[in-house]
Amino acid sequence: MTNDFFIALLSGWSILFAFWTIVILFVYLRKPPNSRLSKKVLYYSYITFLVFLILIFIIR
Repeated sequence: MTNDFFIALLSGWSILFAFWTIVILFVYLRKPPNSRLSKKVLYYSYITFLVFLILIFIIR
């Protein structure tokens, strides 16, 4: 991978992480009655994100 592609990929994942956090916090704070968002799902989503982010660093 070239350096520019790596920086673009990393900035894209950072923006995705920011928006994902906003969405998760909004749903978690609002607590709709039919929501399936539990702490387990919350942890799994962030662990999956971090695994892909670590893979990006390893591939570089």
